[in-house]
Amino acid sequence: MFSVSEDQARDFLDHFEVALPLDAPTDPFSADYREWTWDLYRRISGRAAYELDNEASPFDLEVAKARPYPFQTESAATVAHDLQARSRLIGSIGDATSDGLAPPARLVEFGPGWGNLTNDLAATGFQITAVEVDDQFCTLIQERCAVPANLRVVKSDMLAFETAEPYDAAIFFESFHHCADHLAMLRRLHHIVRPGGLVFFASEPIAPFAYPWGPRLDGLSAWSSRTYGWLELGFETRYFDAALARTGWAATRHRSGPGDSPMDVYVARADPGWSG
Repeated sequence: MFSVSEDQARDFLDHFEVALPLDAPTDPFSADYREWTWDLYRRISGRAAYELDNEASPFDLEVAKARPYPFQTESAATVAHDLQARSRLIGSIGDATSDGLAPPARLVEFGPGWGNLTNDLAATGFQITAVEVDDQFCTLIQERCAVPANLRVVKSDMLAFETAEPYDAAIFFESFHHCADHLAMLRRLHHIVRPGGLVFFASEPIAPFAYPWGPRLDGLSAWSSRTYGWLELGFETRYFDAALARTGWAATRHRSGPGDSPMDVYVARADPGWSG
């Protein structure tokens, strides 16, 4: 479907949505609710369980070196959206009104995938550590980087990553919704980002959903989970704010326009009074 036309495939999937089960537990922080989300994932994906190996993305490495996603889609709309989203995030990173960062600040990017943002940040002069679980993506990121002296690639699940020296900021660009335990990740970030440092959540599905959090039910997300086994979570806006507060963070949403937009950027700072 996508091999024929990116735009037509997305338009086709836009007309489908999985029906929301009516049996969700009321407390989104409970073990029962978490099990409900995993059961929903199993039903949508058709898999008995979620595995990290599911997050692999099949692609031709040699082709991707010259034409990574989104350029190989040959969809002007998809390319434009990606460029705009990256621009929004980079602008937020350097925004002086948000205690902006400047090179050679040390940044860690979780789940960089194709490495487009990674390349942007390294070329800008930031010292960037890319934490990626997929072997082939690790190779692609390393070989594409125009300024390899500014880049370190670490093959690791984001939940397993550790550092001896905290970073100035952590970045999730279209990746936090793949985390198998988002509350644990939020708690771990206190050991990964220095006191006074920042965490950026960009182009994440944080929106007024009909349920607090769980697998997204739109056609594209359901197709991705069914085809590849990817974990495609979504977070209702109020729940995400509550999850941040519960794990010692407070965030400002940098909006790209009126209402909630996929290009909005959350900029989070640690609560000084949080003890863990």
